Amino acid sequence: MNRFFLLVALALSGLALAARSGKRKIDSDGILDEDATDRFDSFKSKFKRNCTDGTTACKQRKRNYAKNLKRLKELNETTNGDYEVEENKFMDWSDDDMKKMVFPIDGMPKPQTDNLDLSDPVQLRNKRAAAANFDWRTTTAVNPIRNQGSCGSCWAFASVAALETQMNYKNNRTGALRRSYSEQYLVDCSVTYWGCGGGYPSAALTYIKNYGTPRGAAYPYVSGTTGDTTECMTGLTLEKPVSSVSIFTGNVSQTVTFIKNQGPVTACFYVCNSFYAYASGVYTANCTPNSPGFQGGHAVAIIGYGTTAAGVNYWLARNSWGTDWGINGYFMIKRGADVSSIESWEITGPRTVLLP
Repeated sequence: MNRFFLLVALALSGLALAARSGKRKIDSDGILDEDATDRFDSFKSKFKRNCTDGTTACKQRKRNYAKNLKRLKELNETTNGDYEVEENKFMDWSDDDMKKMVFPIDGMPKPQTDNLDLSDPVQLRNKRAAAANFDWRTTTAVNPIRNQGSCGSCWAFASVAALETQMNYKNNRTGALRRSYSEQYLVDCSVTYWGCGGGYPSAALTYIKNYGTPRGAAYPYVSGTTGDTTECMTGLTLEKPVSSVSIFTGNVSQTVTFIKNQGPVTACFYVCNSFYAYASGVYTANCTPNSPGFQGGHAVAIIGYGTTAAGVNYWLARNSWGTDWGINGYFMIKRGADVSSIESWEITGPRTVLLP
């Protein structure tokens, strides 16, 4: 009997020691602890992931999830309340998967500035009074958020978004009358850069200015699924909505004026892991190529600006990662502080023409 009680006592003390030393691994693959397993199950349900225990693919997803969950907890301690991060669709992605959404900076050609208006003052089309906050979405000229998928075509999406919004507004094509143009055309046919491997909006918009662009429905986007370019389609009807392209790099006040009185601009910046987890608030993480978790370069369209109740100035930007990222596909990033080089890398503004 004494031996029985001794064994029970030893078993109980072992459980207590295990509890004190950390959560027990209950995942059948021995990768996730109890808390992470519950969260992973919720993640799979929310984002419709198929993951069969024991398979190589599922084990890798679990490892990615565990790694990103640790990162997320660390990020929550460093945001200083400026912005929020959350579990999202990237939680089971590897770093290599994430790099497909951006472009490498090593070996990338410098932005082309030939024949661009580098210092041309903004010609105000319909001068608006200065305002602390401005958002092009209020005009209903902005098309729905799109998703570039597993292709570093952000430069094409940013260019098209900036172009479409200004063109739609200038031509009174708002609401159901909005016109859209083809990102796939730029990825396939604008060979100045590398398709899914990256590019600059200044070159993309200049290409459209010189050669034109088809409508989105005539040349639909597929590279987000294939992860590569396709053969450039010919024989399409092309429109020339761009009259000129201006560069505002490093000039915050001129950029604000252009956005308010002409239309959205494109901007390039450095991306680290924290950006993938962004949920809301004003993004302030200053990413550089030497930062831990650096992934690459990224291009977005800035469609507005504002100041928070706490007095923080920000850019309102449109991403191309779908509506299930950030603030329904949008994000705010601190203005006037050159966060992640967003104000010093390349800011480009197209000027559009009237079209039938």
